[in-house]
Amino acid sequence: MAMEAEVARTIVYRAAAAYGHEGSETSDEVRRLAAMSKLYASEASKRAADNAVQIHGGYGFMEDYPVARYWRDVKVNEIGEGTSEVQRMLIARLLGA
Repeated sequence: MAMEAEVARTIVYRAAAAYGHEGSETSDEVRRLAAMSKLYASEASKRAADNAVQIHGGYGFMEDYPVARYWRDVKVNEIGEGTSEVQRMLIARLLGA
């Protein structure tokens, strides 16, 4: 989980650095990196939340434990920030596929 969080952070920083270059705000590279970072970070956080629930067993779904809230939060991000399929289609289009 820590490794996936580090990879997600790295790709977000790379997208931010590409965006920070003067005149590149609308470039295909920036759009591709932004889509990749959104997709990877949302899926990595979902996997981490799933693993946390699995580790906690039945307690992972009880409202008394923060794990249940984390799982709900990442599920909302997965839906609200654009579905993974939409991000994949955007990435494919920007790669020329």
